[in-house]
Amino acid sequence: MTYAVQAADLCIYCVNWGFRLPRRGMNAERREEIAGMFGTDLASLQLREHGYRDGHVFDTYGIVYVPDPYKPRTAP
Repeated sequence: MTYAVQAADLCIYCVNWGFRLPRRGMNAERREEIAGMFGTDLASLQLREHGYRDGHVFDTYGIVYVPDPYKPRTAP
């Protein structure tokens, strides 16, 4: 594997185990050592914008919690 792929794997591993937003449904267990080292940095990197659809404004985020990836998502 190339170094870039290995770096990307480490990044997604840290997001998967160290970043949680309990108020948005992301309340699974986490690895405290990863959350302690990277949780604050990951939270500051989280994109938060306003989306517009059919005349409605809604919050949209760069990291999205998908409880069941096999179910289709509905629009907010």
